[in-house]
Amino acid sequence: MQTATDTMTDSIMKADLAGVEKVIAELISDTPDLIRQMLDHLLGVRGKMLRPMMLILAGRYGEFDPERHYALAASVEMLHNATLVHDDIIDDAPTRRGIPALHTLHGSKLSILVGDYLFSTCFVLAANNSNIGHYDSLAKAVARICEGEILQDTGKFIFDSSIRNYRRKIASKTAVLFALSLYLGAKEARCSDDVCSIFVRIGYDIGMAFQIIDDILDFNSDSGTIGKPSKGHDVAEGIYTLPLTMALKEDLPELERLISKSRISRRTRRRIVDIVNNSQGINRARAEAELYTDRALREISRLEDGYTKEQLILLTRRLLGRKY
Repeated sequence: MQTATDTMTDSIMKADLAGVEKVIAELISDTPDLIRQMLDHLLGVRGKMLRPMMLILAGRYGEFDPERHYALAASVEMLHNATLVHDDIIDDAPTRRGIPALHTLHGSKLSILVGDYLFSTCFVLAANNSNIGHYDSLAKAVARICEGEILQDTGKFIFDSSIRNYRRKIASKTAVLFALSLYLGAKEARCSDDVCSIFVRIGYDIGMAFQIIDDILDFNSDSGTIGKPSKGHDVAEGIYTLPLTMALKEDLPELERLISKSRISRRTRRRIVDIVNNSQGINRARAEAELYTDRALREISRLEDGYTKEQLILLTRRLLGRKY
């Protein structure tokens, strides 16, 4: 299957991402057999590699150092994958990226330990290849991500109509790591504080738009395309996202009744998905994603013309129109 990386990169970025993957491969090769097998399974199906891509793009805006930037990008990718391992266990998700989730093959205990191993590897890579100030940024990002997951988990099957609270959750869950990736790349490249702040805002806005589109795809994409078990997976888990919230702004008593249940059956989930898709919820959620995309593009326009600016514009626009 063609990945987002294949359609969003030029030859320079493909070479850069190959450098990141080499760092990861070398790291995995030094681990004990069982850990290596588990990591090979987890990392064998390449994801979108968006966070490493963004880190490198910001790095190329300044004094780019392949060795240090590739290691930092690998660090961010390890952090991202660690969160995915833990998410899958919490959600009891059977698959990830179209293959069996790690915990379905090796159990939750070992999978949690592998996730912890990835977290530690993230910091080891950063310690050996970057400025000491990056540790604080990485640690704060992990805290924010955990905050987002806690908010999401404690709010399951509790409908919250507050769009502000939804934004807070996805900012912690997704946008923080996008912002961190661009910030680390720029900071390591010795960009000014003002430029680093621009990159943080770009990452935040792209991350917000990305998660909203992801939540839309949970309602209107097939599982084979997005790598999730089925439509309405979030609804089945009691996670009520923006398309549903926007749909409930209409007079839809059946939808209100269905989401008031403490358990969502397969039949109920299908009905909720149908109602949301037939409402204005999807269009209104997409409008919100477009708002963040426009904000990101305005921030990108403040950068000097060149490779980074050009590629960030392409990436931002393509993410808004993605189908997976």
